[in-house]
Amino acid sequence: MTVPAKHFETPRIHVHGESIEASRDAIINGRSTVAQEIVACRARIEALNAELAAFEIIASTPTELADPNLPLAGISVGVKDLYDTVDMVTSYGSPIYRNHMPAADAALVTRLRNLGAFIAGKTVTTEFAWRQAGATVNPWNPAHTPGGSSSGSAAAVAAGIVPVALGTQTFGSIIRPAAFCGVVGFKPTYGILPLEGVCPLSPTLDHAGLLARSVADISYLFGLLSGQHLPTAKPGHPPRLRMVRGPFWDQASSQQRETLETAAIQFAHMGASITERELPSEFEEGFASAETILIKEAAGLYGPLIERSPELVSVHIKDLAKRGLSLREGEYEKALAFRDELQAAFKHEVEGYDAILTLPALGEAPLLAEGTGNAGPCVVWTLLGAPAIALPRTTGAGNLPLGLQLVGSSGGDASLLATAAWCEAANQAEI
Repeated sequence: MTVPAKHFETPRIHVHGESIEASRDAIINGRSTVAQEIVACRARIEALNAELAAFEIIASTPTELADPNLPLAGISVGVKDLYDTVDMVTSYGSPIYRNHMPAADAALVTRLRNLGAFIAGKTVTTEFAWRQAGATVNPWNPAHTPGGSSSGSAAAVAAGIVPVALGTQTFGSIIRPAAFCGVVGFKPTYGILPLEGVCPLSPTLDHAGLLARSVADISYLFGLLSGQHLPTAKPGHPPRLRMVRGPFWDQASSQQRETLETAAIQFAHMGASITERELPSEFEEGFASAETILIKEAAGLYGPLIERSPELVSVHIKDLAKRGLSLREGEYEKALAFRDELQAAFKHEVEGYDAILTLPALGEAPLLAEGTGNAGPCVVWTLLGAPAIALPRTTGAGNLPLGLQLVGSSGGDASLLATAAWCEAANQAEI
């Protein structure tokens, strides 16, 4: 099999935006100011949001500007509308909360503000981070979904409105939209980024995460927000990758399968060690366990809300709660125990590898009418709480993005980001 040349083109809805590094360098060296960077971001929102619908709420121009010496001064960030913001309505994608003004910022929003970031607005999410899609369209083709539930965040980054945005993932809600929109999506190890002040769907599975246009921006921001202060991820030695096709391989499009296979061939030609080896069969049962955990916890959270305001809750949330309430006694506890077993087993499966190379989605983004896409290729990695990152690779027959997913060991976020930087550079290399 030959490795095809990459053919990444420009999204239809696109205005070029600078990286964090470029914006900060311009401010530090006097070529720009914090105010100018914010004005430029607001201009991009005004130019694109009517068509893209990435932002639910657009922030006002700040009356006080951040100290330009702060590490994120002048950097505009989109915040998924699951994160509480004290100065902007937070609706969680639901009409029930259309006028909800939180009493405090979510923990990550507080950290962003303290680092000097400008919260550009609230990006569209699906209802309570589940399947009822919002108005956002895919910047590559407005007839297609940007994915869910971090739809607005992925689209805003892909369109160049903001360099980075906050997302969340319970099943595949960072990795899948990143893959569909052709950006980098990072789901860190479970619990590293705080979820205080974020609307929950399944506390056992919910992760906070980031979307950006480069691994370098993800690494820089993650280092600041996690307190690890990582150096900007730069390509190092060729990595040791374990290629896992996974149980959803047969459902993936031929182009998505070829994207993964040709990446593995190219990476091997560039010095990476590639081992094709599937996970043991018990990992295939992880999807069912994750689903049990999700429906049980979602039913506890949203059952009372459905009783109070059934006309304002979508059929998707109603079905989720109904299924959770119908679980037999002990099923939830059994799923949690099996999750623990898989986490312990995964430590051994990832030993000797820098990352697992696998599918981020089943193919190009579906049409809007077909929903937000299948999260299947992401679910087990989320259940494991392992760090995962989506990287854009190419475009398919519909000129929509196709990407890769890398998964690391729990707690090995810095190592995974370094591996992702190498793979990103390889993706961009001339073939």
